[in-house]
Amino acid sequence: MNKVIDDELNGAEGIIIDSTNKQALENNGVTQFDGVLVCYENNLETSVVTTLNLLELETENVVAIAKNERHKKILLAIGLGEQDIVVPGILTGQVVATKSIFDIETDVQTTDGEFISTKITITEESIFDKTIDECNLNQSKDFNIIQIKRNGKTILPEPDTILKENDILMIYAKSNLINDLVLKLSNETSIN
Repeated sequence: MNKVIDDELNGAEGIIIDSTNKQALENNGVTQFDGVLVCYENNLETSVVTTLNLLELETENVVAIAKNERHKKILLAIGLGEQDIVVPGILTGQVVATKSIFDIETDVQTTDGEFISTKITITEESIFDKTIDECNLNQSKDFNIIQIKRNGKTILPEPDTILKENDILMIYAKSNLINDLVLKLSNETSIN
């Protein structure tokens, strides 16, 4: 396994079997997993049969990658939920469009059109060693700091959490607020 992936999935388990064989899935305890990701976007038949097997075995948290809208419709028809299907081409298009429309330079993780999930690194000196409350970054209906990454550790933010240089903030915010947040936290210009 790739070292970067291994670090990200530390403690994760996986099995290698013929996933179109429902009995093999059942015999290998697939229903005991916290989640299953079906990544056969280039093989429609394998994707559909695997997903169907997992649904029939009542496996929890099944997410499937679909190659296109047609593939997505088939996965929906066999019982997978809309929120459990990812179409990478569509997601990429949404991210690119959002970044262009709102003139966002920072890395966009996900978007639903109105809200964006992104990471912003704190490099603005006036923010260093101040609390989230002192920086007026408290949770609101328009944005929320989901987590802070500091020296390889994850911190769940509270109003009294002190922000440090190079903290990486995972933020979920309205699309039109991202540029202001980037300017406030990293003092980077967002104009092309």
